[in-house]
Amino acid sequence: MKIRSIHTDEEHQQATEIISQLMGRDLDIDSGDYLDTLIVLVNKYEDEHHAIDERMTRREALRALMEANGLNQADVGRVIGSESAVSMFLKGDRALSKAQIRKLAERFKIDPMVFIE
Repeated sequence: MKIRSIHTDEEHQQATEIISQLMGRDLDIDSGDYLDTLIVLVNKYEDEHHAIDERMTRREALRALMEANGLNQADVGRVIGSESAVSMFLKGDRALSKAQIRKLAERFKIDPMVFIE
């Protein structure tokens, strides 16, 4: 993907897929800079087009983040370490742990308070 501003949800999806492929790999300096720049562009697009509404519930916020990033429950489960915890949280059966909230906040670059009542 060429480095430029992201204008559509399709371009956003392509960029997040590339980020997912590059994350956790041992990258050279140029590839690391490319990844960093792509993350900045994705975050800018998300801030402008998929911002979290303060009136959303914790569950609605996670669903919105999942949709905006093209993620499913299994993907988020890999982020927090438990797909069943994601399922139970989205159903309202349980809360997220502090560690899980911290991982989500780091992954989505958002305030952890989004997931705390």
